[in-house]
Amino acid sequence: MGTLTSLTSRVSSAHGAAAEPTRVSSLRTTPLVAVPLAADGALAASPVGFRTPGAGSGTVLPLPRTRGTAPVPALPAVEPTAGRPTGTEPSSASKPQDIAQLTGLRFVAAVWVLLLHASYIPGDVFARWTAPIAPIVAAGPLGVDLFFVLSGLVLTRSYLARMGARPSVGGTARFLRARIARVWPLYAVVTVAFGLWCSARLVFGSDGIVAWQNPQPSLGPLGWIRQLTMTQMWTSSGIEGVSFVLPAWSVSAEWLAYLCFPLLVLAAWRVRSWPLPVLAVLAVLAASPVAVVPLVTAGAGESGAWVWLLRIGGGFTAGMLTWLVVDRLPRTPVVELWAGRVVLAVLAETVLVAYWAASAPASAAIPAADRLWLAVPMFPVLLGALCVARGRIVDWLSSPRLQHGGRISYAIYLVHFPLIEITVVAMTRFPALAPNSSLAALAIPHVLVGSVLLAHLAYRWIEEPMRLRLVSTSPRPGTD
Repeated sequence: MGTLTSLTSRVSSAHGAAAEPTRVSSLRTTPLVAVPLAADGALAASPVGFRTPGAGSGTVLPLPRTRGTAPVPALPAVEPTAGRPTGTEPSSASKPQDIAQLTGLRFVAAVWVLLLHASYIPGDVFARWTAPIAPIVAAGPLGVDLFFVLSGLVLTRSYLARMGARPSVGGTARFLRARIARVWPLYAVVTVAFGLWCSARLVFGSDGIVAWQNPQPSLGPLGWIRQLTMTQMWTSSGIEGVSFVLPAWSVSAEWLAYLCFPLLVLAAWRVRSWPLPVLAVLAVLAASPVAVVPLVTAGAGESGAWVWLLRIGGGFTAGMLTWLVVDRLPRTPVVELWAGRVVLAVLAETVLVAYWAASAPASAAIPAADRLWLAVPMFPVLLGALCVARGRIVDWLSSPRLQHGGRISYAIYLVHFPLIEITVVAMTRFPALAPNSSLAALAIPHVLVGSVLLAHLAYRWIEEPMRLRLVSTSPRPGTD
């Protein structure tokens, strides 16, 4: 959980680019594609078991390790600025645009996490179906970090000139209001609904198990307040037993990043003119702590103390620095060609890391779960190259179906895990749905498809209407 909600409004301009100042009119650039868009995980290591409520026979089901998120899609962006001297601002007449391939990538990341969580459903049905790509599925935690980098990139693209050049209390307030409008309404609905489900399990259950986590989240008054204010992660060293809906931990992490953004963007504005190689190296280094820390802390990995803070802080900052590089890259055929090649190379390396991690023996010096994080420093390179690349991958990610998938990706992250938890509870209550039964095999694809359909409905009837209602009361409608 850009990632991570959501999205931009339609643009009426064919190119969305305002006239450049005369002194730079000779620079040749290729504008980014404008598309209609709505306004803005770990290997299955030894699972922990718990005794399920109502299972007198002593049924034990697996608990997933730390995994999942609800990355928040970022905001609409200003016009592409390639070819414009650093520090100049876009014309006030420019239309908001969006980088279509990043929207499509958001949907891919959402499905990646969905498949990871589905792999933890008891039984081996899903494992048999996905055996050829099992290492890719097991690498789903990387989708979280991908969204953190994406969020920093897109927010910097949208707000660098507005908040970096002209910092103000009013501008900061409008930014935070816009973020709340996109993140909070659907989050609140899902949190309250699933919190009531957990409360019902506590009242009618006999063993205190309320959620598919270890430890269990608190259902007391303070727990509810922290959930609804998106601050539950701020005093927690780990991600489990904190949120009612487990993937919602990243919403709390992103909210912390949003509160820090007004200060971070001031720093970004002041280093925007640094040499491109320096900024590029800094972006990769910023994304590296989550890959380095497990190597020096005996395998802390995703479940290590305060690793979530390294992930959001490093990933978000890496995304901001990545945009400072992308913003100044010339859009020439040669650059676009090599950017496409870099995208393919990074994707291949990510797949290689996933299979390398899956092949790690129990006695490996670097455990499987920690090997995954070596892919994270490549994400700024991937997203930066994807911003300027052209080719089949970009065309595919920019297709209408993936654009809509990107719009509903935040909803997918929030609604899929409750559906999976309810399915697991049903497997313990109804013998006909026992793991590996024929009905359980039938239920799994319905959970996957149902998550996407429910996300579509949640976006259509809750997320987007509430966002528009909150934004319409803004002092400056349309500016955020």
